Amino acid sequence: MSTPVQAAAPLFSAAFLADPYPTYRRCLAGPTLQAMPIRSDVWGVFRYDACTNILRQPGVSSTRPPHAVVAVPEAERAEFTYFIEHVGRWLLLRDAPAHTRLRKLMNKGFAPLTIEGLRPRVTAAVEELLGKVQSAQRFDVIRDFAYPLPVRIISDLLGLPQSLYDKSIALSSDIATWFGNLRRSAEDARRAQTAVQELVRDFEGVVQGSPAGRKPELLQLLLSIAEADPGITREDVYAQCVLLLLAGHETTRNLIGNGILTLLRHPQALQQLREDPAAMSAAVEEILRFESPVQAFGRSTLVPLEIEGTAVPAGCSLIVFIGAAHRDPAHYENPDRFDIHRRHNRHMAFGADAHVCLGSTLARLEAQVALAALIERFPRLRLAEPTPDWSPNFAFRGLRSLPLAVN
Repeated sequence: MSTPVQAAAPLFSAAFLADPYPTYRRCLAGPTLQAMPIRSDVWGVFRYDACTNILRQPGVSSTRPPHAVVAVPEAERAEFTYFIEHVGRWLLLRDAPAHTRLRKLMNKGFAPLTIEGLRPRVTAAVEELLGKVQSAQRFDVIRDFAYPLPVRIISDLLGLPQSLYDKSIALSSDIATWFGNLRRSAEDARRAQTAVQELVRDFEGVVQGSPAGRKPELLQLLLSIAEADPGITREDVYAQCVLLLLAGHETTRNLIGNGILTLLRHPQALQQLREDPAAMSAAVEEILRFESPVQAFGRSTLVPLEIEGTAVPAGCSLIVFIGAAHRDPAHYENPDRFDIHRRHNRHMAFGADAHVCLGSTLARLEAQVALAALIERFPRLRLAEPTPDWSPNFAFRGLRSLPLAVN
């Protein structure tokens, strides 16, 4: 089943947020580097090869200059000093060698065998959540399932108690609203800064309240890293905790929601999965390409660059539109076709190269278990509303709600 051809909406408009793919098709036919309707120093990159080349380009950085973190005049930036310093500590926004050292130390917590060991925990959480809606005629799969599942898993690993789950969701959503908004207002940053401060206090409370040697495994790993490496501080640890909570909740929730929507819109693929559950791993990879929960991420230029004939000054922002790259016909055959048997599916949904998402294996595990359980438990599952309710957050593509009928 192919996506029908529709008119291309302006970038970042409401129609674009509901369905960005016609606009991506237009942008893919344009020049490699395209000026963005945000600021004069922001450029967009859409084609697959150009996106991968940008990520390897010397002089392109994962760090963010202060004006890209908070869009206020320099004279008003003092209010956000804490926030700018905090996000600058995130593994996601660091360059080598600091990124390389910290990531190597954190890899142990996300090794494949470690994540596979979480399968019983994930399965138990999935079964409990689905058991609560088993007798319902319809339920909202986002509210009742995709929201609570990933925050429960990552909060458990980081030691946040169940009493803080709802609060953690709300605070991580405030940070995601800032992070995924290319027109970041001062108010967006203000709410995100408040959310960061509250989450850091919560993690401080977990550390202080846990007996020595009995802290949750992932939090214990991070604390051990800080104790062993004098270049890594407690502030670095709390920053990674906030980042892991944000990434572990937002992207996985959207992957599950986008996944079930995509499968229900493609009944042939859904039937193939019912007949061959072992194909779920490949199906999740195709969902990550076809309806990626992360549509774009940013880079900044440390030095003046010339990219395919376009001069880009130092201090500019580059938006890597991986949602467009995943529909690039120069890289994918029939890119608008959802094909769970697609071969050589080298998508960038979890980033690329040195910055591939640390928690990608956990996100895949949760999505595979969650989607398999949904389609097995509810053989008559179908959409209860004709029009999906997409979030207005551009970078994190996901649904605010998705009512499903089960009978």
